Amino acid sequence: MGVRHRLLDTPPERVPPALAREVVAFCTSVEAVTAGYVGLTEVTADFQEPYEQLAAAFELDAEDDAHLQAFADRFYASAPPDLQAGGCNVLDAGGAAAWRAHALRVFER
Repeated sequence: MGVRHRLLDTPPERVPPALAREVVAFCTSVEAVTAGYVGLTEVTADFQEPYEQLAAAFELDAEDDAHLQAFADRFYASAPPDLQAGGCNVLDAGGAAAWRAHALRVFER
């Protein structure tokens, strides 16, 4: 049993301004974040019907285990529940390319 998330093309009008502001506020408060995105994902759990969910993703200036754990801890301690719903998505080079192509970049340092 598992859950599959697939990033979809994200039209700007599908991103509520309040959610974009939450992502920007979170990114601004964490110096390690170099870019923040909001993207529409299709979530399929087990054999159930897929549904769409907005998620946030982040590019960081360092990706070693200590930085990733500190970032995740900060995300789950301080990000609002609606932002946490899509998970703590930290992007590697391949993931960043996909989010740049399909999601809405709402923050860049």
